[in-house]
Amino acid sequence: MPLGRLPLLGPFAVHPDGRLTPRDADTSPCFTVRWRGRLVRARLVQTGPEGGRLALRAILGRVPSSAARGEDAVRPRSFALLRALAGSLPESWRVGLTPDHRALIQTEVRLPLPVTAADLITAVTVFLLTLGPYLDFLDEDRLLPRGHERML
Repeated sequence: MPLGRLPLLGPFAVHPDGRLTPRDADTSPCFTVRWRGRLVRARLVQTGPEGGRLALRAILGRVPSSAARGEDAVRPRSFALLRALAGSLPESWRVGLTPDHRALIQTEVRLPLPVTAADLITAVTVFLLTLGPYLDFLDEDRLLPRGHERML
């Protein structure tokens, strides 16, 4: 390895103290986990030489299509549920809807770069633990079927 270059570990450059940064400015390392049966994606984005953000998204379920038979009453109730959820989320969290009718919660966490693996995992864990009660709320009504989620 040439002098002055950091060793690489997958999409990360590893600093001498073990901290991580994306290997180049155009790389945004990501991983997915399942939490309570839902797909959650974490993506690390470098925003400057010493700063970054961790973008977090959780798929909540699918809003029934207006073309589906027998879903006339469920669709408006699903949107009402999402509006109620949006009003109760932490300030930096947002509810969104993908073009294929998947409802999601998303937020970003600022992280100093380089970052330790422990700091990355801690940020994801805090998101998952905070997300839990909102998933319980959604599961009570069962208006958003989970289905088979694809990668975000």
